[in-house]
Amino acid sequence: MPASSTRFLTAAQVMRLYEVNIMRARPTQPTYLESALDSPQRHKHYGQNDIFQLAGILGEKTTLNHAYQDGNKRTSLLAADMFLKMNGHQLQKTLSKSEELDGRIRDAHVAVATKEWDAEKLAAFYKSLAS
Repeated sequence: MPASSTRFLTAAQVMRLYEVNIMRARPTQPTYLESALDSPQRHKHYGQNDIFQLAGILGEKTTLNHAYQDGNKRTSLLAADMFLKMNGHQLQKTLSKSEELDGRIRDAHVAVATKEWDAEKLAAFYKSLAS
């Protein structure tokens, strides 16, 4: 997609993803959610046009900002996947066993939460799964 047509998630969209897929709850720190969602937009403004890098930034910030009491890593994955879908890509089950992929996804988000991985490494992981 052209760089100018990048679409970004709103807080309302992420809250809906959380409510539908994780639990009916509001963020305990809504400003942290807003901050996480603003981060890829700021990076885009300053010249980052790689959609997977922007998804990695979104995933990292959503994980580390802890906007919710529980489910931040899952929220991160849901948000990154939706962001990629909105921009013409999607994460898909590329491995023959979904349990293996689920484990890799879980491990990737734990690595971000423990700061073993940064946004760049998460972006490369997302790109390896994308169609």
